[in-house]
This record gives sequence, C-alpha cells and structure tokens, in this order.
Amino acid sequence: MLSNISLFNQVIRRGAVILSMLLLIGLLAGCGTNENAANQAAANTAEQAGSPTAAPDAESPSAAADETRIIKTVKGDIEVPLHPKKVAGMLYVFADHLLALGIEPHAMVTYNDLGFPEYLADQMKDTLVIGSGEAPNFEALLQAEPDLILASKTLNEANYEQLSKIAPTILFDNENEGDWERFRETAAVFGMEAEADRIQAEYNTKVTVVHDKLATAAPDETVAFMRVQDKQLQLIQPSDNFTLFGALGLTPVSVEGIDFKDSWNVPISAEVLPELNPDRMFIILRPGDENKLALDHIMETPIWTYLNAVKNERVYIGDANLWFAGFGPIGLSKVIDEIAASFSLQP
Repeated sequence: MLSNISLFNQVIRRGAVILSMLLLIGLLAGCGTNENAANQAAANTAEQAGSPTAAPDAESPSAAADETRIIKTVKGDIEVPLHPKKVAGMLYVFADHLLALGIEPHAMVTYNDLGFPEYLADQMKDTLVIGSGEAPNFEALLQAEPDLILASKTLNEANYEQLSKIAPTILFDNENEGDWERFRETAAVFGMEAEADRIQAEYNTKVTVVHDKLATAAPDETVAFMRVQDKQLQLIQPSDNFTLFGALGLTPVSVEGIDFKDSWNVPISAEVLPELNPDRMFIILRPGDENKLALDHIMETPIWTYLNAVKNERVYIGDANLWFAGFGPIGLSKVIDEIAASFSLQP
C-alpha cells in the first residue's frame, strides 16, 4: 500500500516539473516574439521617416540633374542645366563644336538639306534630324525634348520665343567673329574653356608643322583655289582663304587680270584656266549631280589636259561640306590634314 502511494507521488512530482518546463519555454518564446515585433516595428518606422544614418547632405540623382547655372546672353540671363544631357543645335557648326568637346549632339539641323556633313556623320549616328539651318522643323525639335538649345541670332531670333518654350535657348550673336572665338563661346556654356584652349593649341601646332614642311616641299609652287557650285567653276579670292594662303603660306597664282567685282569669288570659264595655269589646283565640289557633271565637262576639254597642274597630277578635289562648312575644330583640322596629304606630307 505504501509502495503504491510512493509511486503515485513520484508521478505527481514529475508531471509538475514537466509542466513548469513547458510554461518556462512558452514564456521565453513569447518574450522573443515580442522583441522581434518591436524591432520590426522600429525598422518600419525608421524606413518611413528616412534612414538616420544617411548623410544629411547626400544628393539624389534627380536633385543633381536639376542643378542649373546662369548664362549671360544677348537675350539677358538664361538659366540652363548645369549638366545638359540633350543638346540641340540650330546651326550646323554647333555639331563640330560639341563633338570636339566630346559631346554628341542630341538633335541638330543639317547643312542646307544635304544631311550632316560627311566628315562628322559617323559620329552622329544617334543624333536626331530637326530640319535644316534655313528651315528648322520645330515639331521634330519639340519631339526631341532637348534640355538646352544652341541657336544663331541671325537665323533664329525671329523664333526665339518659340524655341525658349521648348527648352532654355542660348542665342549666339557671333557669326562675324573668328572660328576659334565662336568655338570658345560654345565651350564656355559647358564650362570647358580650358579644353577649348587645349584643342586650339593642338591645332596651332599642327598648322605650324605643316606650314614649315610646305615651305620646304613646295617653295615656288603657285596655287589656285576654286569651287564648283551652281554648275559653275568659281575662282576664290586668294585673300579670302586664310588656310591655304594665310596660315599655311602657300603662293597664290596671279589673279591680276580677274575682275572679282568686290566679291570673294567669281565664275570663270574653262578658257580662263590657261591664263592662270597654276602649278597646283584645289577645286572644292559642291554636292549634287549637276555640279559633278559641270566639273566632268571641264575636265573633258582639251584645255584641261594642257594645264601644268593636270599634267603633273596636282589637282585636288575637296568636299564643300568640309571646306566651306567645317568651321569648327574638327573641320579646320581635317582641312589641314587634306592639304598636307595632297602634298604627300604627314601633318
């Protein structure tokens, strides 16, 4: 009897111990759950209010994109993006300026409906066409959504308000300035004056090197500078071409008997060529089948074959889109390269 009572008491004690352990485990689990819930609630609150560990002066990408600067223009102070991403140009020379600075134009007018100049076209594959400089397409410009527009006072002042409604517009009044002054003004819009100085210095060095080589290679050669445009062969005033006869110091053929009538060029017939008879000819061809046929016709005449430059194979045919429209650093430098190559020189 006593044995049964003892056994019963042992069972009761063991059950109490097990029950106590279960209660303790439940209590500990409940504390852990409450702590996790509190931590999660605190984390959610911190996320909604903003992380307290973030630097107080850290800028978001959108805030950086909204930064602006003030540019003084002929139309007053203009607020423009500090780092524009979509630059549109209303004058073809801006394409050369921008690419020289390492900026691919987002949208650009073409050169007289002839497309982008060939010497730049391979660098403008993603550039949108917005008409020509003389007839811009404002609808295409609007669809391009530029954040900055570079424009010409001469061509675009009448449409300045329309342009300004599309994007901040800088109107340049510098078409009577030198090529490098105009380039520097474009560079200043992007705060890249130092880069413009470097590019010009490289160009000046190239010109000096080629000038000295030409002085040795062709000291006595006479040069005629002409172009074919409007189905006409035109003689260019030697004093009007700074590259051949100015910077590079080549000797122009005598044009004493030519009446330029206060113009920088004059149409001439094939019959005038023997009177000039230069040692070397640079003929710049305006694009178009009619101009190509006009030049072919001149080159098929008996007069042509007797010219000194022709007999000695010293006739160079150049692209008018480069020679008469390439007034930016890339175009100017490429013209020097082509002149040097025509003399079999390395710039």
